[in-house]
Amino acid sequence: MSKIPASVAAVSLSCLLSVSAQPAVPGFDAARATFSHDGEMDLDDGPGSLSISRFELRSVLSKPISPADGLTILPFFEYEAAALDFNDTPAAFPIGDEDLHSLNLSAFAVSMREGSPWIYGGWARAELATDFQDIGEDDFTFDLGGGAGYRFNEKFTLGFGAVVLNLNGDTKFYPGIGFDWMVNDQVRVGLYGPTFIAAYSLDENWLFSLRGDSGGGIWNIDDEGGQSHSIDLSSYRLGVYASRRLSGNFWLTAGAGATVGNDIRLTEPDGDRLFKQDMDTGLFGQIALRMKAW
Repeated sequence: MSKIPASVAAVSLSCLLSVSAQPAVPGFDAARATFSHDGEMDLDDGPGSLSISRFELRSVLSKPISPADGLTILPFFEYEAAALDFNDTPAAFPIGDEDLHSLNLSAFAVSMREGSPWIYGGWARAELATDFQDIGEDDFTFDLGGGAGYRFNEKFTLGFGAVVLNLNGDTKFYPGIGFDWMVNDQVRVGLYGPTFIAAYSLDENWLFSLRGDSGGGIWNIDDEGGQSHSIDLSSYRLGVYASRRLSGNFWLTAGAGATVGNDIRLTEPDGDRLFKQDMDTGLFGQIALRMKAW
């Protein structure tokens, strides 16, 4: 099943590509390796808590490809490993500790015509999200997205986008809006679908930001009886980040903040809910090695 971070990132990036074709948008990297940990989120309806450790690797597969005038295509690869660790849950709790994985190949396309204020973006992805116990058709998803933006001037662009997820299963539609505002040479603010970024560049070597984005996910698993189910985790991260240039295009970023709106569900592959548990606010920390886009 398509994971939530990828789905909202799809909305974000569809909007991002629509509102600004400049890869200098904060958070847009040619390659990135990230480790993060979400601390204990207490379960609302009983004893126990959930903590999550993640490793993410993301990279473009080539420099931008221009098959036609005004058209640019950018292919991506992404891998994520997520370890769900439940503590002190009752014996009958239907979800246990899980080691989950996702791999996906995606491509973004941007169309811009010289002299036109309009920008158009498209996106397609194939993803495997699984526990690797027994890989079947429920572990794969195929998704599409797109967006359009209007550049009012060199500093402000407004856009909108949408994605259609899981075309081969429990299909879902997510619309999103976005803007990109270069306040001045040091401050940039943007809303890219559900992702909000306010960034301040102290100088050419330091970047500080406030950021809100998704921290959830959906993965297909097999239970002890061999039945296919999906773990659906919803979470939103609000954090502060500091980035330091190491050398050239390589940056080290560290961040911390809170996870809000947390819940976890067990569903059938067709989306029917089997179980849902809300969770309290938790804390998270993150560190990443990034290579900024060209």
